[in-house]
Amino acid sequence: LIECPLCTLPQPKSNFPQLSATLCSHRSCRDCMRQYLRVEITESRINVACPECSEQLHPNDIRAILNEDVHLYNKYEEFMLRRVLVSDPDARWCPAPDCNYVVIATGCASCPKLSCSRPGCGATFCYHCKQYWHPCQTCDDAKAERSSNLRSSFSQESTPHNDIKSCPRCQAFIVKMDDGSCNHMTCAICGAEFCWLCMKEISDLHYLSPSGCTFWGKKPWSRKKKILWQLGTLVGAPVGITLIAGIAVPAIIIGVPIWVGKRVSACLFGCYMTVHKRNLATTGGVLSSILISPLLAAIAVGIGVPILLAYVYGVVPISLCRSGGCGVRTTNSGGVKIDFNETEARTDGANSNINNSSVVLLLIGPSIGEMSLVMTNSLSASGSHLDRVGAIREDSCDRDSASHKAMAGSCIAESLSGS
Repeated sequence: LIECPLCTLPQPKSNFPQLSATLCSHRSCRDCMRQYLRVEITESRINVACPECSEQLHPNDIRAILNEDVHLYNKYEEFMLRRVLVSDPDARWCPAPDCNYVVIATGCASCPKLSCSRPGCGATFCYHCKQYWHPCQTCDDAKAERSSNLRSSFSQESTPHNDIKSCPRCQAFIVKMDDGSCNHMTCAICGAEFCWLCMKEISDLHYLSPSGCTFWGKKPWSRKKKILWQLGTLVGAPVGITLIAGIAVPAIIIGVPIWVGKRVSACLFGCYMTVHKRNLATTGGVLSSILISPLLAAIAVGIGVPILLAYVYGVVPISLCRSGGCGVRTTNSGGVKIDFNETEARTDGANSNINNSSVVLLLIGPSIGEMSLVMTNSLSASGSHLDRVGAIREDSCDRDSASHKAMAGSCIAESLSGS
């Protein structure tokens, strides 16, 4: 009998599935592995790792374990397929309710009207904005119209929309628990790492840059606070850098010999040496470090100070102004003005303000965006509501008379429309 590391029950060897394609040697009983995979797939985690280490399970092993649960394995394949399609820049999801059909619209930018080829659907939508087809309207005008109609609908609901946002890469909806957790998010579908406050994909230095986003907290810094922080940094940087250098230089000169003396004494403590030789070796190490420590301090100051100055006077202002947070703009008379007030969020090319309470308007890209709220159980809308919003339009003045239909592959159609 072999003890399962998950349930700690002794079981025969036949109850432990052989993972032939997985590199690690850890094994768990079949029932525990099925329950583990059920939890992982249900929570949309497709890069399933071994329960005991970080080695990823091979899809062939997952299929062998879930051979009796066909529905769960089909869901796993659907999530895998979605992750692949998210990386395709020409993949367009049908915005119709309960339609998971995807159109591979390669080379359709000049003829943007797409048609869903799923039997029983036939919805037409735009290649650029990925929403229902809007004849005689630009994408910006159609977005402004949808925003004005949907704002009142979602503002009346009791759902905390600030806790529901979409991934900036794959547009999958993510719910963040109000438990004081950090704002560094990782999408379980596509693996994108993004900031919950600005909803942009980030790097490891995002929270160290003057972006206004904090690692913890619910709101980013205001423009006024960012500008004051920038000005304070520019003014106080010389004093701060001088203070740091003034503390670092004596700390290195004094601390290095002390550290070397302790290390040499500890290394020679167990050796078969006389006390005189051990003290002599320790003294030699300390004297050598006394001669080297000023050189180390000079190198640290000579390298560290220019790096700090370049960051404060180069990276900080450039990154802040590039993101639009510096508030510097030109006036009509040709002068320069610093605007401390936050600009209201606007739709691209439109001057209408957007209500921040609406989760629809916070979505970065609407590929499964505004109208895809109807695809979820918790955030659903009826077909009549879509007609009332103006998502389905019939107009004789269609500027694109040549209706372009992009057909998806049969395997994609079966996998996505079958669910």
